[in-house]
Amino acid sequence: MTFTNDVCYGNNNELLALLKGYSALIPPLHLKFPVQYSFTEVHTFLLHQVLLAPHLEQYPPSGRYQRSFWKWSIEHLERMDKDEEDGEIDTRIYDRYLSLMSGSTDPSGPPPDSYMTYYWKPLSSLGCTDRSSHETITLLESRTTIESGTTGLRTWCASFVLASYLIANAETIRDQTVFELGCGSGFLGIIVATIQQKFNERHESHRQPLPAVLLTDVNAGVLSRCRDNVQLRCNQSSNHPNITFSTLDWFDALSLPCSESMMTAFLSKASVGVVIGADIVFDPILVPPLVATLRLALSFESARMAVVALTVRNEQTLAYFVTEAVPHAFTSATYFDLDTAGVDAGLDVKIFKFTLHNSAS
Repeated sequence: MTFTNDVCYGNNNELLALLKGYSALIPPLHLKFPVQYSFTEVHTFLLHQVLLAPHLEQYPPSGRYQRSFWKWSIEHLERMDKDEEDGEIDTRIYDRYLSLMSGSTDPSGPPPDSYMTYYWKPLSSLGCTDRSSHETITLLESRTTIESGTTGLRTWCASFVLASYLIANAETIRDQTVFELGCGSGFLGIIVATIQQKFNERHESHRQPLPAVLLTDVNAGVLSRCRDNVQLRCNQSSNHPNITFSTLDWFDALSLPCSESMMTAFLSKASVGVVIGADIVFDPILVPPLVATLRLALSFESARMAVVALTVRNEQTLAYFVTEAVPHAFTSATYFDLDTAGVDAGLDVKIFKFTLHNSAS
């Protein structure tokens, strides 16, 4: 499985890395131009697999990003050895750059929302037989840290790490109702829905109704963006028949008596099997309601586990979460330390798996 956010596995090459970087709006400063290839190879790839790629034409990176990318690419192409017979840059590349130069985007303003496309490889257990084939996930995302008072309109590194974990352990979610806390722009929801669909397709002779994917967030604007992304026609999740989007406030889990809370009513109907969440502990005030929500969700007989990926932004906040969660809420807690060098400016991501029932695994 491969994600452009440096969580990379499997075969790769410099040309594919360039495509991934462009699709996910990696700044050219952090991209490596494939100078080891001939001018013709690089030029042809940029023209047909990047500039004229149908998917990227329909779901393009922002104009501001394209402008910087094509300026960078043209500069490199012009410096390459052109001793080949057709060693000229196609006018369509120049035309794209010139059209972007004449655009109305203010380069000094905040970066505009943009489509982002991420590439990943399903494991053979999900029916992937071509080692070179990639799946894509496309999202419309914010390019700022905070927009409209929320951080939920972009995908953060913990989601990539948790996605890698879920893909590697697909058996834990393939036939389970999955309940996501803080669904954000929809990245993990799309991953979960795709895993479920691929597993169902592989076992066509024993095909069962797809389990539910319950995507929740407290912010209505975030939930609306999540719905739009999950339902993009280019994402396999758009064909999943059992995805729901619900506003959910974790503080409701602290309501007394808990048996009468809205969250209890929601969970009693959901038959949740697995709870997931990524980068959802960034403020100490969220720790008690989050722990209460996890404990409540795992108290139902159908629940197997919760898997939470947390970026270590503040050691004290993480320690507070561990102190509150591990001793008091769960009979079993397992911590996974994944190698995430290079993502989110080197911040560590820790994955915790919690269970409340001794029979869960």
